[in-house]
Amino acid sequence: MGRTIPGDCCPRPPCVYTTQVSNRNDNQVKIEIDGSKCCCIPKCPCESEELVRNGSFEMISADSTQPFADWRTVNALSNTIVSRVPENMLPVAYEGIHSAWFITEPSPVVEQHSISLQQNVTVTPGCIYRLSFAENLLTASDFTPSLTGRVFYTDAGGNEFDLISIPIAKDINPANFNRGYTFHQKTADIPVPCDVSSVTVQFDFSVRDDGGTTWLLDGVSLRAVSCATSCAKDGCAVASNICQPGNLVRNGGFEDLTGFQGTLFQYWRQIPETGDLAFVVNESTIPYEGFFSALFVGNATPVAESKTVALRQAVPVTPGCRLELSFAENFVQRGEAAGSTPRLIARVYWVNDSNIEFDLIYVAIAKIDEESDVNKGYSFHKKTADIPVPCGVNNVYVEFEFSVTSIGNTQWLVDGVQLRSVPWAPVCCHDFKGVDKHV
Repeated sequence: MGRTIPGDCCPRPPCVYTTQVSNRNDNQVKIEIDGSKCCCIPKCPCESEELVRNGSFEMISADSTQPFADWRTVNALSNTIVSRVPENMLPVAYEGIHSAWFITEPSPVVEQHSISLQQNVTVTPGCIYRLSFAENLLTASDFTPSLTGRVFYTDAGGNEFDLISIPIAKDINPANFNRGYTFHQKTADIPVPCDVSSVTVQFDFSVRDDGGTTWLLDGVSLRAVSCATSCAKDGCAVASNICQPGNLVRNGGFEDLTGFQGTLFQYWRQIPETGDLAFVVNESTIPYEGFFSALFVGNATPVAESKTVALRQAVPVTPGCRLELSFAENFVQRGEAAGSTPRLIARVYWVNDSNIEFDLIYVAIAKIDEESDVNKGYSFHKKTADIPVPCGVNNVYVEFEFSVTSIGNTQWLVDGVQLRSVPWAPVCCHDFKGVDKHV
């Protein structure tokens, strides 16, 4: 009979606190296991942590075109903005000291105003999620404004499907203005589909006026409410840690930009940081998911030259877990008079104290069919490491290296990068109270 812990979504198995193990030499080894470490762990658990980044809007964006880190504004219409605290205004926050201000600026005539604030979030397929946030209508004109909080996923055809929708409309009534924050929370009725690993958290603001409407948003949160994914069979393991299946790569969709040389995408670094022969830029015309992808470029040169550039991210991992890398790539353009086959190498590796690299995952892609392989759309790749992360390794590198020897301009897109642990108990670091040998 399993035991349950209040607030724990999984039943815990009975723990054997002391066991006698024979070593076939008439000796006994007594192993005492810490009972507090025993827990029933699903093979494919849902995340337990907060998934929205910068949900309290405390961090400003390094991109001058965006107000907040990890968020971006889209679909702005008629002098509508999202801002931090405007000049000559006092902060009005639900948590922390900042909030997001949806503002309609003055217009010469009454017209429709709208804008959306969004963030892409990596999720576990088959899990059910809950969206929560707080809002405060600070000022309004003579027309009813609306604010809708949404969580949706987008299919390959660009169609949006809502998992959660919280529409809010406030009548033009002084009782609705600046009455403090109202908290909203809603759980999805269905889990994330099994073929979807990314959703969009978005807030749509709209009003018809000639300016003067201000609506505040703060405390945005997205968390899983289900214990295990419905896309796999459940099971239990007794261990102190679990190899979490969530995406370990940050900004794997290349949606968050920094605008600085060498750090075009947040959390990623271009190696080398500068160079005219090969570099990485953001591309928005042919994304695999979201709005942006990483475009590797081998620049045109008067003569054939070797052009190489890499994009790298350091990723914390759990020792003893086996990793799975996936990504999409699209070979867009082959440079004229290519002297060697264009190559894209995806790697997951760790580095020892002597600075020697050891590959856990290695995916080499070569384009050798000349024009027949150009701009054929994205190809999806997935590979699982043959061995787990060594027990003394806490960080790995995810790296994409592009190389070509050519005269003309060569271009290669990468998007949708994910590094996940294969959901099992790690082979390292079991928790024991002690081991006593009795002869």
